[in-house]
Amino acid sequence: MKLGLDKETFDSIDKRIEKITKQEVENIDVNTELPPTTNDLTDSNKTYGIDAAILFVDIRKSTSLTDTSTMKSMVKVYRSFMRAVVACVRFNGGVTRQFLGDRIMGVFTDERDGNGNNISAVDKSIFCARSIQTIIDFSLNKHLKNNVNDKKIECGIGIDYGKVLVTKVGMYGVEDDEQKENETDCVWVGKVTNYSSKYSDLAEGGQIFVSENVYNNISEELKSMNVWTPTIKHKSNKYFKGYSSNDFYLDIANELGKPIKPDNNICFSESDIDIQRIYANALEKTKELAKIEKQLKNEEIEIKKEKLKIKLDESNFETKIKELYNKVGGYLEYAFCKSEYIKNMGIDFWKKCIEIIYELGEKLDYPKNKITRDFDCKLIYIYDYFGMYNEAYDVMIVMAQENGYWINIQRNTILWAKQNYIVFKLKDAINERIENYASNTNVERYKENLEEIEKICNGG
Repeated sequence: MKLGLDKETFDSIDKRIEKITKQEVENIDVNTELPPTTNDLTDSNKTYGIDAAILFVDIRKSTSLTDTSTMKSMVKVYRSFMRAVVACVRFNGGVTRQFLGDRIMGVFTDERDGNGNNISAVDKSIFCARSIQTIIDFSLNKHLKNNVNDKKIECGIGIDYGKVLVTKVGMYGVEDDEQKENETDCVWVGKVTNYSSKYSDLAEGGQIFVSENVYNNISEELKSMNVWTPTIKHKSNKYFKGYSSNDFYLDIANELGKPIKPDNNICFSESDIDIQRIYANALEKTKELAKIEKQLKNEEIEIKKEKLKIKLDESNFETKIKELYNKVGGYLEYAFCKSEYIKNMGIDFWKKCIEIIYELGEKLDYPKNKITRDFDCKLIYIYDYFGMYNEAYDVMIVMAQENGYWINIQRNTILWAKQNYIVFKLKDAINERIENYASNTNVERYKENLEEIEKICNGG
């Protein structure tokens, strides 16, 4: 089986989409050519487990699109979008199992082709996602622009892979009337379904966002295309780690001309709110509180009540600052011992994260050494990676003075300290800590650190 779409298949789907968008709404036929959703399942508490790649796709900014469109226009948008997605799912060996508003769920399982070669569920889902992006930007948007009042859309796609349980829910008939139609459906239970849905929510317009499990299972061909970026996104105080790719079209895109995208294709999800903007908003809140405090000084009436209100506001503000402190700190935590991730994010990103960490800590009245201790080994690793040895060495000394367990010794930083004749500072800090320790275990750890430093300095 060849995954993706060839030019002939693309042209066929393109013509069907054009027909939908050109027809008057009253004359558009309802498509019923969908795979069954419940016939293969029994109406019982039995569940059916499968290993599957689950793909979710939905339209970005669909609420805004609906608000600015007539109902008839939206009929064309939704029907052509769904026809395009269902076709892409089917042509890549999957089945469509749910339609939730502007959200569609595709399911892919492993199979063997006529020659006995395995076609993985993950590769199917990735080629499907590429097919969807290609169809939307080279076909669907072209016809929406020409035939539906200059409309254009973009979608976010999320994929996860693993064990899924399937069960039937609902009931036959309605109440006591057996002549009424059945109201049954199947539910796809498990973390894979939930996470693929979340990844779809977090994906930007034109972006495929996949879990680490998906990335680890895709073929070397897809992995070697250098289109994947390690990505962390955040929603409802939870981090989602994975890999993302933007505008990952099929190879036939070179034959299709220029892609058509919405004029403003910037779509921020909750996880993509800029850290600097959050911090700026927090500072603005501080100014507002200061202004209220100044006004209260000029008002004697009900001043106690107003001061109580200020305290409550300040308490809420402190909570927000702590949440932001932990959120930015999460980037540093995740980067520890991940050189490739540190490299991909770039030195400017890490400098800004570290700057914000210290500024937020100061707002929380944390001593500088406390902030350094919170992220000491991670700071050393990042500083050392980018050759910021002076900064890395300063943090090592703080670790020697205050960390009760170990010191993150980095070879390049120690060699820099030796070249600048300041290795003695770290040694003195370690020896002083040894003298003050009663625990033999901790003393031995620090002695090992001294031996490691000596070995590095002596060329070992």
